[in-house]
Amino acid sequence: EDSPISMEPLLTRLFSDALAWQLDNAFINGSGAGKPLGVLNAPCLISVTKETGQAAATILYENIIKMYARMWDKSNAVWMANDDTFPQLASMSLSVGTGGAPVWLPAGGISGKPYDTLLGKPLILTEHCQALGTVGDVLFADWTQYLVGQKSGATVKFASIIHFKFDSDQSAFRFVMRIDGQPW
Repeated sequence: EDSPISMEPLLTRLFSDALAWQLDNAFINGSGAGKPLGVLNAPCLISVTKETGQAAATILYENIIKMYARMWDKSNAVWMANDDTFPQLASMSLSVGTGGAPVWLPAGGISGKPYDTLLGKPLILTEHCQALGTVGDVLFADWTQYLVGQKSGATVKFASIIHFKFDSDQSAFRFVMRIDGQPW
């Protein structure tokens, strides 16, 4: 009542942002039970095996090449990786005999914008991917092959009521969205 801004638009925006965060997580990690089926739990998931002798919790250029090679249509694909993979990705090198060469450098060197793409495809660092060293730490996904079902014209339904906690001068808020998803 004493707020200089209207709380309803603020809460609607904040809860919409929180819902988007939850949906991103569900589309990657969801179990399919009462929520969308995430790509990491779908039967269509393709994992590449680590290299012989590869240390745990590491990413090699050869791993990235294998993932890229397994994608049947790369035109809409994007890379997604957990934030903690950045040091591994940024220090990847191609082994050449007893030496090597870096494979992932930003334009302009270290002063350039850091690493937006990997093999020419966008790279999105996100906390929704799994921790470094586990399946799903790096994804190469074509999200046009993920189906999202939502009631036609439906948006987030917002409702508030002052009667629920009237005696303690509190309001209650409700947000409802009907949505599901799974890989094609």
